[in-house]
Amino acid sequence: MKVLSAISVAIGLLAGSLAQAAPAQFHVEKDARVVDLGLAPQSEVRSVTLSLAVKNMAALEAYAASTVDPSSPNYHKFLTPTQFAATYGQDATAVAQVVNFLQASGLTVTKVYANNLLITVRGTNAQLASVFGSPIHTFQSLGQTYEAPVSAGSVPTQLAGLVKGVHGLSARPRLRSNAVKQPNATASALLQATSAADPSAATAPGRYTTADLAKQYNITPLYSAGITGKGKTIGIATLAGYTPADVFAYWKSVGLNVNTNRITDILVDGGPPGGAAADGADETTLDIEQSGGVAPDANIRVYMAPNTDNGFIDMFAAAVNDNIVDTLSVSWGASEVFYAQADYDAFHAVFLQAAVQGIPVIASSGDSGAFDINRNYAYPGCTTTLTVDFPAADPLVLAAGGTTLPVTLRFNAGGTVTVPTERAWGWDYLRDWAVAHLGQSTYYSALFPVGGGGGVSVDFARPSYQSNLAGVANSSAGQSLICSGAALGTTGGYTDLLDQPANFAGRNLPDVSLNADPESGYGLLYQGSWIYGYGGTSFVAPQLNGIFTLIASGKNGRVGLPHPQLYSAFKAQGYGAGSPFRPVSAGTNLYYSSKASFNPATGLGALDVANLARTLGVSL
Repeated sequence: MKVLSAISVAIGLLAGSLAQAAPAQFHVEKDARVVDLGLAPQSEVRSVTLSLAVKNMAALEAYAASTVDPSSPNYHKFLTPTQFAATYGQDATAVAQVVNFLQASGLTVTKVYANNLLITVRGTNAQLASVFGSPIHTFQSLGQTYEAPVSAGSVPTQLAGLVKGVHGLSARPRLRSNAVKQPNATASALLQATSAADPSAATAPGRYTTADLAKQYNITPLYSAGITGKGKTIGIATLAGYTPADVFAYWKSVGLNVNTNRITDILVDGGPPGGAAADGADETTLDIEQSGGVAPDANIRVYMAPNTDNGFIDMFAAAVNDNIVDTLSVSWGASEVFYAQADYDAFHAVFLQAAVQGIPVIASSGDSGAFDINRNYAYPGCTTTLTVDFPAADPLVLAAGGTTLPVTLRFNAGGTVTVPTERAWGWDYLRDWAVAHLGQSTYYSALFPVGGGGGVSVDFARPSYQSNLAGVANSSAGQSLICSGAALGTTGGYTDLLDQPANFAGRNLPDVSLNADPESGYGLLYQGSWIYGYGGTSFVAPQLNGIFTLIASGKNGRVGLPHPQLYSAFKAQGYGAGSPFRPVSAGTNLYYSSKASFNPATGLGALDVANLARTLGVSL
């Protein structure tokens, strides 16, 4: 049955609640692992993206909310990019003013996006330094060499009020894939895994396919009703290439007969370097296999960009302004503390555009449990610090969390570990075994922090769809990232890299969760061969992408901004009969406990997809 009556109440305050807080700045200049190699080649040509101010921001946020409010005259009246630009983008005169200034400064304008909010330009390092106010140097950190300004760049005074930010002056690749494999041989590789709940299952944990996912989360009734994604298009945003033969072989191996022309590749800003063999190609491969396996008759558009700040935002902007995809997911992210307010503003505007065009944006919540930053700054060299992943932290992005399905593990070093029921994904359940068989230091070096991302944003205020919701948390006290000299490559004492506000009423994530633990995870067909024991919230984001594509196909229309619809349904139904949500009431994501209410480990819980489809208006 439909449960939408409470949406109008839930979204009445949405517009005001989407405002961001002042970001907690990470003190990158204090990281001694970053070495300044001096002035970068002055004649080298690079690209950057300028973001322009949104007109009528409050009206835009209100309109986004109204498109999923059944009581509003704007319900499901999704806009085109042209309509968006006319109302919320800068007008032609303002755009021309920016373009003329950039060209007069010697820069080449390469693209003005259809939303009239983003402009890409090319210029030499010398020109970029002159226009944006900081010399550009070459830096090295942890084996990576990149170029970046020596100080924060600035918007020229001639463009003040029109241009909000400049993105890509730093070319440091900070985004990472949220895919995880089973523990390696050092941590005693997995010998055998059998399901505690269903030992006779045809597929073993660690080898699951999209067919197993459909059975686990009740997707099958949609297929029985003939809903397979036909007529809809999946959008994948990624920072690496892939080999098409792998994804088609995967679909064939799981019994799917798909259209051989279903995939279209779009290279943004020249695309990622390295092709199908580059780092992260496994991520792109699994994104396509999983989303396309869940919605086998949908088309797929793969937007691929370089791993830079401007590449990341241009990738989303390209997909949203093309307005062909009905859903869009990404499985790359970085700790929210790495971003500045101007970055947040630019991304948030693109996500708002997606919302008013009816396109759900879905992102993996990270694979470091509640300690997202500690994937970059490992414990015990650095203190554990509660942090969340971006872009999942943005209140307009559906944050995909992770669980562990029932499983019994048998290890080379002896002993077994059993997970008896679906729980929050956190490898704390392996701690006792690992310490006993391998030692505490190996546990921390190989198994910590690993788990489904979740927690409280300190950069985005709590959205109204999470107001008056039991289990929502404020940020914890005492959250500073302090690293030893040894961890930062110096002989000095301790350095404080980050201090976060306590008791901040921030956006909680994830929103919903599915199986993500590699120990109860999936098979990946990659570079012509099957690899088993894969997982991460990287799988959950494209799976949710496929699920919402199915629902859009069943509705014969776009789903729109999902959050108000999901949270309204939860507030009305909880975990009762016919609810789209299943409680996950065991385990932690290394800090937050999962329970039969909203929580920052598994969000609203796991999904019953057939019930979700009915709730969102699909007849089954």
